[in-house]
Amino acid sequence: MHADRRTDEEEMPWPEGDILLDLTISLIVSGSRPMPLPARFIFDPRFPLAVVLEMPQADGSANRWSFGRDLLQAGLLRPSGEGDVRIWPPCRCSGRPHARILLRDAFASALLDVPVQPLWQWLQHTWRVVPRQEEARWSDRHITIEKLLSDS
Repeated sequence: MHADRRTDEEEMPWPEGDILLDLTISLIVSGSRPMPLPARFIFDPRFPLAVVLEMPQADGSANRWSFGRDLLQAGLLRPSGEGDVRIWPPCRCSGRPHARILLRDAFASALLDVPVQPLWQWLQHTWRVVPRQEEARWSDRHITIEKLLSDS
């Protein structure tokens, strides 16, 4: 009798496509009511270190912001970020169920309220698909597959 031995590659199934979260967020505008906006969070297992926040525009284009999955996780628990993306967790003192995300570039900035519960659940799902400390394995696998396809 022999033990069934599988390699790590065989034990880790390749995720099928992007993991998406569609929700309505709010753009915080000084001096007026928050403006609801459709938004999509995207996690591509081939590039597991980042998440993308996509906000469609009236002209059919979309604003896309890419930032670290670790930054998003940290920001849902404590104020995080020092650059173009900053994230604050919900305020316990006011009972506000939204995280705040500040996006800045050289030309503009946007402060967003994001419902934390669906975002947290989605983020935890991404960690189950590609766990911490295994991101490099997924990225390496993607690079290897791309190289094999380009060589044939």
